[in-house]
Amino acid sequence: MSVLILEDDDLDAELILYRLGEALPGVAVQRASNRKSYEARLRLGGITLVVSDFSLPDIDGWAAQRMAAELAPDAPFIFVSGIIGEEVGVKAMKEGATDYVLKERLERLGAAARRALLEAEDRRARKCAEEALRDSEERFRTLSDSAPALIWETDEQGEMIFTNRYFEDLFGQPPGAMLGQGWQQAIDGRDLPLVLDLMQRATRERREFQMEMRVLDRRGDLRWLHCKGVPRMDRSGRFLGLLGTNVDITDARRARDELEHMVAARTAELLRTNERLLQEMQQRADAESAARSAEEQLRQAQKMEAFGQLTGGVAHDFNNFLTVILGNLETLERTLTHAPGRTATALAHAKLGAQRAAALTQRLLSFARRQPLQPRRIDLNGLISDTIEILSRTLGEHVEVRTELSADLWDTLTDPHMLESALVNLAVNARDAMPEGGVISIRTGNAEIGIGHAEADGLLPGQYVRISLGDTGTGIPPELLGKVFEPFFTTKDIGVGTGLGLSQVYGFVKQSGGHVRIDSTLGTGTTVHLYLPRQNTAGLPEAEPLHDGQARQARPGEVVLVVEDNTGVRLHSTRILQDLGYVVHEASDGPEALEQIERHPDISLVFTDVGLPKGMNGRELAEAARALRPGLPVLYTSGYAEGALTHGGQLPPGVDLLPKPFSFVDLANRIRDILDRQAPESASEAPSRILLVEDEDLIRMLALEGLEDLGYDVAEAATGGEALRLLEAEPGAFEGAIVDMGLPDMKGEDLLRTLAQRYPGLAIVIASGAHVSASELPPHARLASVQKPYQFAQLGDALRGLGVGAVSQG
Repeated sequence: MSVLILEDDDLDAELILYRLGEALPGVAVQRASNRKSYEARLRLGGITLVVSDFSLPDIDGWAAQRMAAELAPDAPFIFVSGIIGEEVGVKAMKEGATDYVLKERLERLGAAARRALLEAEDRRARKCAEEALRDSEERFRTLSDSAPALIWETDEQGEMIFTNRYFEDLFGQPPGAMLGQGWQQAIDGRDLPLVLDLMQRATRERREFQMEMRVLDRRGDLRWLHCKGVPRMDRSGRFLGLLGTNVDITDARRARDELEHMVAARTAELLRTNERLLQEMQQRADAESAARSAEEQLRQAQKMEAFGQLTGGVAHDFNNFLTVILGNLETLERTLTHAPGRTATALAHAKLGAQRAAALTQRLLSFARRQPLQPRRIDLNGLISDTIEILSRTLGEHVEVRTELSADLWDTLTDPHMLESALVNLAVNARDAMPEGGVISIRTGNAEIGIGHAEADGLLPGQYVRISLGDTGTGIPPELLGKVFEPFFTTKDIGVGTGLGLSQVYGFVKQSGGHVRIDSTLGTGTTVHLYLPRQNTAGLPEAEPLHDGQARQARPGEVVLVVEDNTGVRLHSTRILQDLGYVVHEASDGPEALEQIERHPDISLVFTDVGLPKGMNGRELAEAARALRPGLPVLYTSGYAEGALTHGGQLPPGVDLLPKPFSFVDLANRIRDILDRQAPESASEAPSRILLVEDEDLIRMLALEGLEDLGYDVAEAATGGEALRLLEAEPGAFEGAIVDMGLPDMKGEDLLRTLAQRYPGLAIVIASGAHVSASELPPHARLASVQKPYQFAQLGDALRGLGVGAVSQG
């Protein structure tokens, strides 16, 4: 606080200073004795009170007051004079002075100063409050005017005192026309009495209210508003009126009225058609049955998912252990070629036990549909004939095998090793069902599955290749037929079977897009039918022939990089390859492997585990390695490869996988096969041609630009029919297709099935806004999916994952 005293007399100045010090302890006081010093101190600012003599040599009181009002307008001004009279004092206060004190009564100065300062503080506080109120009201008006709703206020009597600009827009009335009772003219006459009654009661009872009412807009059209009002109170709780909003609900009300009309019409129709009641009741019963069936399928799917997750985790570690165990047993066999009979027998028994453990793991994976399939074009009848030769020693002399193989069998894509294993399982089960001997019959044929039968069997309608294996055994009781595919369920004695044979068959066929059906009669026998979808396999390579059991050696200069995080498996693999004559480098993770590839440009092949640490799995390592060395061959190995390599449970074309545990001969011949078929390839400069099938114009345009930026040659189609016409018009021109699942002229699933059957070599990427389960998709060797919204780089990654780079490979 700073007080400025304007006084030319030193004694009077001391007296004034004394009185102010008494009334205002600690106050800072400045003195001016003439006009110049007085004006200078005022201009410095910070003055909270001015005490001025009325008569000075170079300035009078009136001039001093005017100067203070200009330079310190918020500071109170008090005259102190010995000559001023009451009449002059009153005039001074009218001119803006706060007070006047006679010098002979200076004892009044302290009280006058305190009062003046308090009044000044009150004025400042009131001014701030008024400015804050104006700001608040201005913000409220700005917000309310920008809101897409009617906002209003009433006073404590219920009179309208505020309406926002939306009132003018909706009703076409000038500002202020809706105040008072003017708003009532816009209310539909049918609703006005109710509106007035509700608002009056809300005002009287100081409570919230809401309602729907009809109004007439500026064009005279009827509109529906949802009105809500709440009490408005001040800080002390005094009722100030109502604050409310009205929201236009015309469209929603019309939709509701239309729905009610439709419901009424439907109800009337039902009343007129009582004769259809029994039919509808039957339909309801059917729907309930379907719902129960769907619930059971969901329960089974959840059980399968949990079983698959457990199986996958166990298989990964278990197969690593078995790889090391089997590998060391094989090493002992090769080393101890002249071992005593007892030692050789012990080794053989240990190896057989480990192989059985590996087979059990594969059965678990197969049932859970987590075993990666490698579908190939096969001679199905030939495979069955070869399998029968293998079975001849297993089935025994009391079992006769008869075949009836169709000469015009359709083509199908399937994993030959898994199919052979399935046939062996079925044949062994058939043998065990005929303890006294009997006949096993194997038939092949073509089957057209219609809609009714397809739904009953959980299939898509279409064409299938059927394999039927029957026996003349004891048959299966009807109450057990529904359980035979469950894991670990068996009718055999304890220790005789694992209960996984039929489970493995079922999982493999379902994963291949087919179905298994069992017909059985007690005392007559059982027939198991396998349905595999028909595929156009023209131009696809046939399954590689099995080797004769001899390990093929390395050729001079061949170098293999082994990438495996499990130390035991890595050492075992390295030892096998070195024994075969390969130069071997090792790495325990992806980054270390890339360093080895850069350091050793003579590496001929990378043999890598799928599951690697440090954020880079085997597939990502292969991509990075081929970026450094285009065309570098890669052989994957894994105890459980679900997800990282597979699409829909199947390996894409061109991907080589050796499942764990593998043997010395398996690894030797698999690497030899890959290196032997590897030939220098030159890439054509022509971009890969892709078909984009998308009905949304904007999405199609953006995806087209994105794919072209990635280097692809893109043709576009808005419907499924247009896509099929383009493919037929340019046979063999397209290497891949990106397909939207929601198309205007056909279901995405139907288009996918058609593409998979007609063009088995076509890479297909599904683009969908919803998650697409593998079980919903047709079996196809080159299938991937991305979920909308996607980035264009994801489309490129999916295409490259299916072997379709931006540049076509010649």
